Amino acid sequence: MSEGLNSPIDKLKTKSRLSKAFDIFLTALVIIIAGVTAYIMIVSRGGKNVVSFFGRSVLVVVTGSMEPTIHEGDYIEIKKTDPSSLKVGDIITFVSDDEDIKGELVTHRIVGINDDGSFLTRGDANPVADDTAVRAENIKGRYVGRVRALMIISSFASPKKLLLIFGIIPLLIVSVYETRTLMRLLYQSRNDKRESDDELKQRLIREEIEKEKQRLREEGFKKEDNEEVKPDEPRSDNEA
Repeated sequence: MSEGLNSPIDKLKTKSRLSKAFDIFLTALVIIIAGVTAYIMIVSRGGKNVVSFFGRSVLVVVTGSMEPTIHEGDYIEIKKTDPSSLKVGDIITFVSDDEDIKGELVTHRIVGINDDGSFLTRGDANPVADDTAVRAENIKGRYVGRVRALMIISSFASPKKLLLIFGIIPLLIVSVYETRTLMRLLYQSRNDKRESDDELKQRLIREEIEKEKQRLREEGFKKEDNEEVKPDEPRSDNEA
């Protein structure tokens, strides 16, 4: 009987704990995603830095030299690759040795491979190949594709606005979570009060029943006492 009564309560408590854990996980996930996105967009701004995660990197393209394959302002993903596996036609991101842009990141297509293992590159929009060959050790990775999510976000906001948005969104999520928690506590408090009122009502009923039982017992004792002290009835004249 006790197990049957407690089982639904235990299920509700378990469900509440799971719901709370899921809310915390979802909030943390959104905050992490928002933080990582803001970090990528801020660090990669200007095309001078790449942000790497588990062998893959993200950077922004700042020129139109790879049009129409890659557009200016596109966020692209590159994968760390063994230079010996690269072939003509692959698009790579590398640190340039060209005197005019020495040390800057460039994303161009491989159009040839020299005997010494260096690579000849050219932008798809450029009429001629790059003047300086790319050394294998300067290659950051091979182009995988565009990161459309970052492109969509960057299309409607500047980095400062994005930073503001990604600062506000987590706060809003936390506020929603706290509001849900407060509502859940209020609902639980209301249920507890209802259960407490029911318990008080049942207790009062039990007390009244006990009082009535006690009254009946007392009346029974009084009746027995009266019967014990009742005087003997007079004997009739015809009795011998």
